[in-house]
Amino acid sequence: MAGSLTRRSGATGPGRPAGPPRLIVSVVLLVGALVAAAGCSGDAGKNDAAATTTTEPAPTTTTTEAPLSAGKQFSFYVPAVGECFDVRPVDRSTPIYLRLDCSLPHQNEVFATFDYTDAKEYPGSEKLETQAKQRCPALWEAYVGKPYETSRLALAYDLPDERGWGNGIRHVVGCLAVDPATERRAGSLKGAGE
Repeated sequence: MAGSLTRRSGATGPGRPAGPPRLIVSVVLLVGALVAAAGCSGDAGKNDAAATTTTEPAPTTTTTEAPLSAGKQFSFYVPAVGECFDVRPVDRSTPIYLRLDCSLPHQNEVFATFDYTDAKEYPGSEKLETQAKQRCPALWEAYVGKPYETSRLALAYDLPDERGWGNGIRHVVGCLAVDPATERRAGSLKGAGE
């Protein structure tokens, strides 16, 4: 049994820019023009020391998936904070959850969880998703290191489904961080500040 994943775009929405801020684009263009002008200054014989700057390496992104043997397979998955996983089809049957080390390419990272205890009977995916939409964004910054409203990352949910509701296992909703720029990301989003 697998839960259901719901994605919520992190790219646009209230309080989010639709694209790169114009100020950043203007600064990049201005710097480019200044560099081009400096290169044409005619001081070809002058031996100036080159200035260098160091930047943080970009996170590794990939579409390559880790082999099934690289992780632990589950047909029923209860999300836990800090875990990274893929949801994979296997032999055209119900997909499996593949829990992976976060250093390996993965689709999802659990940044928070909460127990849904408001109903003995299955409340339906809409009600579970409503709870996730209300609770997950408030838990985002403590894990990712940047408020959800200004993050470039996207929010998704792992919701319990009806098939497993009455099985006696806790009904855990997983709040997931995903990188919309790539299918899979290698490396944890914990403290990434993105």
